[in-house]
Amino acid sequence: MDKFSLLAANCLILTVFSVSFLTAFHDMKRERFWRTWVSGNLFLAAALFFYIFDTGLPEMLAFIVPNGLMIAAFARYNQGAMQFNDRKVCYLRLLIPMGIMLATSLPAHISQNYALTYTVTNLMLAFLATATAAEYWSRRTDGLSSRYGLAFSFMLMAASFALRVAQGIGTESNLLFGLTDEFLLSVHLMIALVFVTTIGAFSLSLAFERKSAEQQDAAHRDPLTGTFNRREFTLRLKELLQRPERGNFAVVQFDLDHFKSVNDRFGHGAGDEALQICTDIMQWHLREEDCLARVGGEEFAALMPEISHSEALEIAERIRATIADTPLHFAPEDVRLTLSAGIYHGKGDGMDHKQLLKLADDGLYESKHAGRNRVSLTRSDALTIVEDDEWNSTPPALIKSSAPKAS
Repeated sequence: MDKFSLLAANCLILTVFSVSFLTAFHDMKRERFWRTWVSGNLFLAAALFFYIFDTGLPEMLAFIVPNGLMIAAFARYNQGAMQFNDRKVCYLRLLIPMGIMLATSLPAHISQNYALTYTVTNLMLAFLATATAAEYWSRRTDGLSSRYGLAFSFMLMAASFALRVAQGIGTESNLLFGLTDEFLLSVHLMIALVFVTTIGAFSLSLAFERKSAEQQDAAHRDPLTGTFNRREFTLRLKELLQRPERGNFAVVQFDLDHFKSVNDRFGHGAGDEALQICTDIMQWHLREEDCLARVGGEEFAALMPEISHSEALEIAERIRATIADTPLHFAPEDVRLTLSAGIYHGKGDGMDHKQLLKLADDGLYESKHAGRNRVSLTRSDALTIVEDDEWNSTPPALIKSSAPKAS
């Protein structure tokens, strides 16, 4: 393909994907990266459009404008990657390369030798493309496979720019402005054609991959507190029980004491805020590998794998004590929330998830019965497992924490 056909094909593909990005942005206005991707595509399309008609433009304009648009395009691609990763945008990656390009353009125009600006411009484009590839690669642990495609595409373009840097350094004669038909230019434009096609496709795929992952995650979470819901908690407990080799774990049932009085006295908005405060406290004290779920109105449950009974009791007690000591800004100073908890600890041998939850609930009931604002631990070694998988024993032994009795 000749230079004109390759440039025109690139412009057309960039325009088509820009329209696609704008359509997606119309439905997802919260996602700022759509606009950034659109501007990157349009800047690049404009740069290529100028290259098509560079012979009919003044020499200085034909050199500075397309190069400036190219730098702006790849700087916007880099900013879009940062926005997608929820990072603060770095505008210096646009301003510094643009300033360097302009600073080298005047002496190049005077000397009629554009080799320095050509080399520096491609060097900065290679840097921006590499930085964008690294940005997508850096968050690959989120499981979005299209990141790999985008990282590869930008690295491919960075390699092409690096080849042109080598061409600029190795040229022995004066390098004129504009694009000249040559083999390396055809290779560069073919790589660009692959690049604009793949980044458009992978960008759309990446955005909708994440949207799908967010929707799947939302299906497993409580919308108010952000914790997991009962269904997800039950699934994780079942999965743990299916592991043939598992260590001791804990199941904790939490219940906020007299929570209805908060709603009645201060309103449901205050009640929602109180739930969020308590959730933050629970998540702060729980370990990263623990699973916290809201299983009822003011009821929560935590699954703690690979933990000793003393560690589980200590974590639950810290949660109880912190909640009891936390003031509520919407309530008088003497008003505090309190929490009761029951813990099952053991390996769960011979029991299903319902029996385990029943044991933790027995501990919670004991805490409530003993005056609330306390933690009780059900010892698994107090149980007797019979052959028909039904468990019975004398009432399970309960170890109470040393919490003060609620008034």
